[in-house]
Amino acid sequence: MERTTWLDGLRGIAAAIVATDHYFMGGVLDVAFRSYWADPPEENRNLIQLPPIRLLFAAHAMVPLFLVISGYAISISLLRLRNSNSAEFLRRLSSAVTRRVFRIYLPVFCITAMSQLLFFFNLYQWEFGDDVVWGRRPWTAPWLHVTFIFRYMLDNMNILSFQGNGGLNGQLWTMTLEFRGSCIVYLVILGLASWRSQPRRLALGALMAYWFYFGQWDTFAFLAGLYLAEMQILLEPGTTNEEPKLPHHFRRCLGTRARSINLTTIRTYFCFAFGIWLVCLSDDGFLPPGYQFLELVESSRWENDWAIVSKAWKTAGSVLVVYAISKSTYLQRPLNSVVIQYLGKISFSLYLVHQSIYHLVRDPVRDSLWYVATQEPYPGTPEASNHTIPFAFSWLGGFVIMTAINLYAAHLYTRFIDERCVELAKKFDRWISRLP
Repeated sequence: MERTTWLDGLRGIAAAIVATDHYFMGGVLDVAFRSYWADPPEENRNLIQLPPIRLLFAAHAMVPLFLVISGYAISISLLRLRNSNSAEFLRRLSSAVTRRVFRIYLPVFCITAMSQLLFFFNLYQWEFGDDVVWGRRPWTAPWLHVTFIFRYMLDNMNILSFQGNGGLNGQLWTMTLEFRGSCIVYLVILGLASWRSQPRRLALGALMAYWFYFGQWDTFAFLAGLYLAEMQILLEPGTTNEEPKLPHHFRRCLGTRARSINLTTIRTYFCFAFGIWLVCLSDDGFLPPGYQFLELVESSRWENDWAIVSKAWKTAGSVLVVYAISKSTYLQRPLNSVVIQYLGKISFSLYLVHQSIYHLVRDPVRDSLWYVATQEPYPGTPEASNHTIPFAFSWLGGFVIMTAINLYAAHLYTRFIDERCVELAKKFDRWISRLP
C-alpha cells in the first residue's frame, strides 16, 4: 500500500517542537508560552508570542496534532483494503489491532525500564518530587523500583480510567490516549465497513460533533483523522463517488468560474492559516484577544475548564492543518524532504527519549557553558538571566548540543529498540493468527 509520507514529516516536526519546548520550559523562555496580550504589558508584547512564530513554542498543541495524524495514518491503508478486498481487510484489521498494543507499549516499557535504572544508579542530574517517585530513592530497595515500573505500565495501559501517572517521563501520559483512540478508530472502521460512502461520512461527522460537544478532544482528534482519511480515499482512482452530480450546464458554468477563481485552493489555504492560528493559542488560562470570538461557539459542557477549552480548540486547529496539507501538494512538498522525513522516521523515539536525555545532561552542559563564558558557577536561572550574553550563550549553546545528542539517541533507539519492537509485534501477530 502507498505510504502517506507527508504524515511522517508532519509527525517529525511535531516531535521536534515538543523536544525543543521541553528544553526551554521552566523559567527560561516562559514569555514564549504566554500570549502577546498577557499581563503585565512590560513583560510581554513580543513578536515571538504572535502566530505563526509562536508555533515553535506550541508544545501543548502538538499532542492533539499527534492524535489527528495517528487517526489518519492507522486508517488510510485499512480503508483502501476495505474498498478493494473485504477478506484481506478483515485479516489486516485484526492484525492491526493485535500489533498496535505492542507497537505503542513495548518501546514505552523499554524507556521506562531504562529511566528507572538511571534513577536507581543516581545518574540523573535532576530533582524529582516525591509525587513522581513515590518514596523510591537511588541505591535503595531494588524491588520497589521494579514494582514502580510495572505499576507505571499498568496505569499507562488503563484506557478506561485515566490514572495520570507521569513517572520519570512525564510526556508519556499521551500513550494512554494513543492506544484508546486507536481502539476507537478500529471499532468504528469495523462497524461502518459495510455502509455506503455517504451515510458513513455522515455518521463519522455526527460522532465527531458529539465528542467535540462533550469536550472529549482526544476521541474527536482520532475520529477526525479517520474522517480525513475517508475523504482522501474518495479522491483516489477506482473509488466510486456517490455524490449527486449537478446538471451539465451548471457544472460548465461553475467550471468557468473556477478557472478564474480557484475556490478550492482559497479554501485550503484559509483552513491552513486558520488552523495554525488555533494551534498557536497560548497557555494563559483564558482566551486572549483575537481568540475571544470562540466563546460564541463553545459548548456549555466544557464548563469553562481551560484544560478542555484549550485542547478542544487546538485539536480543531490540528484537524484544519492536516486537512489543508492533505489537499495541497505545495504544503506537502517540504514535509517530503529528506531531512524532515528523517525526523519523521525517528519521531516516536525522539518523543520517548528526550526527557531522559535532559534529566541526564542538560543542566551539566548548561553549567559548563556558563562557566566557559563567565569563569563562575551557574548562579541559577533568575540570577543568570540578568546577564544577557552569557545567559544566551549557555542556553542556546546547550540547546545545539542537546539537539545533537537527542537526535543521535533517537536514531539509536529507533534502530536497536523501536524497529525490533515492530518486528516482534509482527512475529507475535503471525504466531497468534496461525491456523492449527
